[in-house]
Amino acid sequence: MSAELTAPPRTGALAPYLWRHESPAQLGLKINAYRGYEIEGLAKALRAPDLVDSPVECVMVGDSYFMTHLGRSTTVMSRAAERDWALSTMVGLVVEVREAMDREFARPRTPFLLADLPDGTTADPAAAHAAAARFAGAGADAVKIEVGGPDQLRCVETVAATGLPTLAHLGYTPQLTGLGRHGEAVDDALELFAQARRARDAGACGLIVEMVSEPVNQALSRPHPAGLPVYSVFSGRARWGGQSLNLWDAVVRPAKQGRYFPPTATLDAADVPGAYTPDLIADRMRELIRLTLAGWFPLSPRTALDARQAARITGTDPWSVS
Repeated sequence: MSAELTAPPRTGALAPYLWRHESPAQLGLKINAYRGYEIEGLAKALRAPDLVDSPVECVMVGDSYFMTHLGRSTTVMSRAAERDWALSTMVGLVVEVREAMDREFARPRTPFLLADLPDGTTADPAAAHAAAARFAGAGADAVKIEVGGPDQLRCVETVAATGLPTLAHLGYTPQLTGLGRHGEAVDDALELFAQARRARDAGACGLIVEMVSEPVNQALSRPHPAGLPVYSVFSGRARWGGQSLNLWDAVVRPAKQGRYFPPTATLDAADVPGAYTPDLIADRMRELIRLTLAGWFPLSPRTALDARQAARITGTDPWSVS
């Protein structure tokens, strides 16, 4: 059967970038990266003969930069001046990553560059619009907005209406909600599905789901004419779902080892200044991408759902009101 027949119908604003699946199990990959030298390492990783055609669709400059590279404990900004600093910092990173991507990637296989709206920029639609315009001016192809309720949905609607592709981030949203896995009960899963529909109807052209139960990830990612492309984070595996990988996590060990982090990290954070180089990044990213495409990463998260509940969630059509 041809790729045209087996591939899910991933269309819309992201269509020019999305992977033309070679098999039904092929994932589209989103890579979180923050600096130009990291893009150099990623591009070098993808020149390996077995990875030349790897499905890296997206590079995201995320606000997790404040925790990874700067050592902060949170992405939440406490004061107006701090929020202004965060936005300006991320705009500068987008400029740097855009320049590196244009230098290191050959068209038409250049991934789309996704900018993460940081804390404070989704307080109201006007702030989101202004921030998104700055990111677009810096070279971003799309933006991401964490969605926890109606206020952020209005931001999605406002930004998407400008024509700038806008992705909605659901589940664990670090700027808005505390840690915890989402969709661990049937009612919670159904509310996540409703939130996904609301994001779609507001104009979102894709979803990022973080720390949701694997059945929720699988249901949202299943091909559907009214669905959206999905990239998941710490949400297990989904046959048709895209996977988000963090370049920093592929190389640098977390302060507290977790079983769901990439098993490829070899560097302690204290050694980053001298050893976090494009060559090491390339080596570790090659390994992580290979593990991901082979189905060894990510691990399926533990769940409180019993088999009957999981089957009900997985079997639900999340894109239609039942």
